[in-house]
Amino acid sequence: MMIILFSYLAWIYWSPINTLLGQPVPSFPSLVALLLNTLVYIPIMYFTIRRWLRTMTRRTGGPAAGIDVVERGRALPEAGDQWGTASRHYETEEPSKIIGSKSDIREPRGIDAAFFVRLPDLDEGEEIFDRDELLKRAMIRSTVSSGGWINKRVSSRSMGTLKTSDSSKQGRPVRSRAPIGEISSIDLPATIRAALGRQGYYNPTEGLRIQTRDIQEPVYSGRSPLTVILVIDVSMSMKGAIKSVKEVLRRIESETRGSRDRIGIIAFKDSGAIEVQAPTSNWNKVYRALARLKISGLSPLAESLMKAIETIQRERMRSNEVEPLVILISDFAANIPLAQSAGPGQAQYTPIRDLVKAARLIRKFKMRIATVNVNKEQVRWVKFLKRPYHEALELAVTLRMRKEGFHDVTETILAIPEFRKSFGAFLISRIGGGRCYLHKEIMDMQSVLGTLLAANVTRSKLKAEEMKRAEEYIAIS
Repeated sequence: MMIILFSYLAWIYWSPINTLLGQPVPSFPSLVALLLNTLVYIPIMYFTIRRWLRTMTRRTGGPAAGIDVVERGRALPEAGDQWGTASRHYETEEPSKIIGSKSDIREPRGIDAAFFVRLPDLDEGEEIFDRDELLKRAMIRSTVSSGGWINKRVSSRSMGTLKTSDSSKQGRPVRSRAPIGEISSIDLPATIRAALGRQGYYNPTEGLRIQTRDIQEPVYSGRSPLTVILVIDVSMSMKGAIKSVKEVLRRIESETRGSRDRIGIIAFKDSGAIEVQAPTSNWNKVYRALARLKISGLSPLAESLMKAIETIQRERMRSNEVEPLVILISDFAANIPLAQSAGPGQAQYTPIRDLVKAARLIRKFKMRIATVNVNKEQVRWVKFLKRPYHEALELAVTLRMRKEGFHDVTETILAIPEFRKSFGAFLISRIGGGRCYLHKEIMDMQSVLGTLLAANVTRSKLKAEEMKRAEEYIAIS
């Protein structure tokens, strides 16, 4: 304080502002000059002290200048501290990177090769579903011919959910076109009409001459079966979200049971992920798989995505017409990395960075993905930014990215501790090319699968006007 006081007195006596106002130097300034000198002195001293503190705390040796909080031990005072002549070596104290009860960056204590070799024990923990209730539901026969108790269009009951492309040979022909690639079938009436249009007339003696350019192929409109991989988090952190998981699964069941859509179940906890049920259209098998699920252990989120990729790749080897959709249901509190990330020589492991690797593989192998966050605390982003969950998180990350000077959304999430802890659903869906949803948003959808499929086609982009309005809204909130 004495230094600041003496420097202030020296400033008001010898300030160049006094010279500009026509007052002799050194002399005590007038009231106007005193106010101007004070207004200039305050920010200069503030930034000078701030710069000095930042410089001193980053030093690794030399005079400590009285900053003993970075020294090892009890930081007892020593001779020379008050004058800044202490010379004891010190090191900058690293801030803890462990966030909350679940760490996303920590030393791999207790994690060895044997941990990843052991498969998760599905028989350990608390049951999620009532076995008797599942057995009763398994005995119900779906009425395919009329749509029955399932809220689905009758025309799609014996087919699938995904609309086929023009090149598909499923459904009924709706129009014709010139062949693209290899000709597999010919639309004869359309081909004759094209030849007549080109020739201009029909001569019974000469007949109709059909050329290669007249050939037309049929275009079909129908629906192909979808392969839905349900990746379900059964770690201990999901204990409070069991009801939400059940509701999401019932919605998916109401849109797929009785059709040709195939459902696979992957559960993950502890050291890895297990394929509980291979993709099947038999919901009785799905019920038996769900009855085995029990919650316990940790959350190997990245491993669950790798298991989903493995399952879909195997299905594609059986048939190249597989149309996959990965639906990841979790609270996205990742705390177990991939096995190779916790191997020998790794001082730290980062489960969140492994999520980035897995999500990039999802996009590389052209797999549709949607993430469903059942963490009720995430609703605050929707309420605060007044947007759907995916757009709200994208806006929050973009605003923070501009503030911190980052150049990439992924870089921003990995750098900000709060985002790294709770934005796992957005990180996976954005890198993987899908969208993230809250449980409530899923329950409010008229068609869950239809919305999830449409989201993998369209991409949300923030406009400049939306960014400006959001910044103004946050400024006044």
